[in-house]
Amino acid sequence: MQIPKNDLERIVRYGVKAPSGDNCQPWRFVLRGGELCVLFDPARDTSLYNVRDTASLIACGALIENMSLAAPSIGYRLKVDLFSKGIDNAVATIRFENAPKADDPLLPFIEKRCTNRWPYRKAPMPPEAVSKLKDAAKALRGADLSLIESGPGKKAVAKAASVNDRLLFENRRMHDFLFSQMRWTVEEVVRTGDGLDVRTLGLNAVQSRLFRLLTPWKAVQALNVLGFSRVLPMQSYMLCKGSSALGLVQMDGTGPESFVNGGRLLQRVWLTAASLGLSFQPMTGITFLLHRLHLAGGEDLSPTHRALVRAAETSLKDVFPIREGRSMIMLFRAGYGPKPVMSLRRPLEIEVGD
Repeated sequence: MQIPKNDLERIVRYGVKAPSGDNCQPWRFVLRGGELCVLFDPARDTSLYNVRDTASLIACGALIENMSLAAPSIGYRLKVDLFSKGIDNAVATIRFENAPKADDPLLPFIEKRCTNRWPYRKAPMPPEAVSKLKDAAKALRGADLSLIESGPGKKAVAKAASVNDRLLFENRRMHDFLFSQMRWTVEEVVRTGDGLDVRTLGLNAVQSRLFRLLTPWKAVQALNVLGFSRVLPMQSYMLCKGSSALGLVQMDGTGPESFVNGGRLLQRVWLTAASLGLSFQPMTGITFLLHRLHLAGGEDLSPTHRALVRAAETSLKDVFPIREGRSMIMLFRAGYGPKPVMSLRRPLEIEVGD
């Protein structure tokens, strides 16, 4: 059916509230007749993390989940076909059907969901919150959510997650992409509508100014001679260790569909966390580095860095039920933190195709 333009835009605006790596928003929309084609844009995420476009597929999956939650509120349901049209970079073709109006309880939290990088209070997660998060993961077949709240396993996972921060300041490609996404002023944030607003990083005023000094690669190299990159992971370790829980989202399968569906699962879990008043931060760097190790043979990683990533994988496998034939979608921390700054989005554009 041909969906009215206003209804379509309303649904897609909910969609683009989805998370993406460094807020790069790697999606495009093309309307062909009554069908909406969701594509990933390779130019939006050229990071080392985005091996075989897995990061972009996860982001597009989260976007589709948002749209699926929003559509019933204005009388539609979505029929989603993944990778069905043979169009370059197409993720899904979406058809809209009339349906009784209904508001999903997660819908109000699409606007409130965000990444909170501040330290969290040392408070345990109530059992009912743990139960609701795990129930959210059961909405998709083949999904798995594992949570760890205390003990030596939590410390091991925190240490594994912190490996990413060392590589971030020892691998130039990782460093340069991060700083290309930084937005240092409110004016720049508003003008671009994408990237990382420095106010979202959980840094105080002094730390923000010092962080900007790390933009030149030569400055980082000089500091690394003094051991900077080896000390930096301690902050990430403490953030993880001090959270109420660390979680790992996984999906059965290793193909592109698993990453799209994993993105849908991740978004549902994240929105559920928001509905419970929980702060949430993806600690996704290490999972994407593992994808680079296994899907791209560790390309663009030095032998030392490959060894560090393998050691982190061993630690994760000692704690979480990771097995062959399953894709790691995202590691995250959850807890109770201060109110964060929300990221903006680029102006909505829906192209019209033939």
